[in-house]
Amino acid sequence: MSATCALLVFALAAVGQTHEEANPLYRTLRQEGVAINATEKVKLPEPWMADGLDAKAQEEILKKLGGEDYPLEDLLRESQVAPYILRIRNDVQPSDPKAPTRGVDFGFVAYGDLKTVANKDFLDRLVNTNSKEGRGQGLTPGDLAKRQIAIKPSNEKYEHYGYVSFTFLDKVHLDGTGHTFWDEGKESIVTAGVLDSRFLNDEEYPNRWRPLVRDENGTISKGPPQPYNGGAYYLKITRLQAPQGALFAEAHVIFTEPVKWFEGVNLLRSKLPAVVQNQVRSTRRELQKAASP
Repeated sequence: MSATCALLVFALAAVGQTHEEANPLYRTLRQEGVAINATEKVKLPEPWMADGLDAKAQEEILKKLGGEDYPLEDLLRESQVAPYILRIRNDVQPSDPKAPTRGVDFGFVAYGDLKTVANKDFLDRLVNTNSKEGRGQGLTPGDLAKRQIAIKPSNEKYEHYGYVSFTFLDKVHLDGTGHTFWDEGKESIVTAGVLDSRFLNDEEYPNRWRPLVRDENGTISKGPPQPYNGGAYYLKITRLQAPQGALFAEAHVIFTEPVKWFEGVNLLRSKLPAVVQNQVRSTRRELQKAASP
């Protein structure tokens, strides 16, 4: 077989792969789960919108997700303020009483070109566009080599390690090193990420949280750092058969919430919808901007 034929066969095989076959991190999160403590893991849920569906089947899924709250025509409206679906799960098992496991799932329709999404920089912008007061940096091959981590040459386009620092719900400051991997299918794109436990006590890029403390003068400062582990997500963007240019984006997140974060107050229900709404609108703007000539 000639080199050209071999490359063609490889390319055709890659296109036919499922996301679990093409994306090792996504496969791990779906089949094995993310570690929430030293002995237990939680699997991320299956996507709401599977690949290989016709227009009618896709519509039925959207109708079911919207329920009585959001008619199909509202979900499909080409607008930055069109509704979105949000599910907050506080009953995820297994769970540690000192740091219960939480699940957040949300989905929405946006308009754009799936091809514009198919690169790491654009996907990073989608994931991080709404990180309040956040900052981040990619880890270099030298940084990874110090920790005996290596990215295969064949995965350099898709795999990434990065350090992020941001405020969560105005109560906690989080720092952590994430490991991400994205892949492109014929009908959809998946990017998966996990807080890498190998960096739990890293001197340069540790996974940790700090309470935000307000003194009597209203000045906010960071409290003492605490190690943090147990967070993962994936984002799937699927091309809809109709209407033209419609994409269905869905995110599924699992994380642990130490009781000391909010001292038992359920802030997710009250504050997270506004955060997700901003994320949805930002994503729609990014897709619209990318699709503009």
